[in-house]
Amino acid sequence: MPMSKYEVKCFKLAHSSNDVIKIQHVEKPYGEYSSPVVNIGIYSNGTDKVSEIDIPYENIEEFFKALNESVALADSIPRSKIHAELSSEIGGGA
Repeated sequence: MPMSKYEVKCFKLAHSSNDVIKIQHVEKPYGEYSSPVVNIGIYSNGTDKVSEIDIPYENIEEFFKALNESVALADSIPRSKIHAELSSEIGGGA
């Protein structure tokens, strides 16, 4: 049986106009006896692959932990709100 991909979720990549993130379950990603992986890909215009990573399921819990640590770190860094200097939700010219 050849490699098979099953789309789990696809959603818009923030701060882009047409890019999406696709999460896929992949069976036999590297041949007949390889273990399944989670594939995370970024696609421009929804179809053109920009980048991707395969994560073995054995590493998923550590991956989730690292993502949560990254979010906590990002949340702990003080920064001003976007367009706060304008007292507005959006930017713009005069």
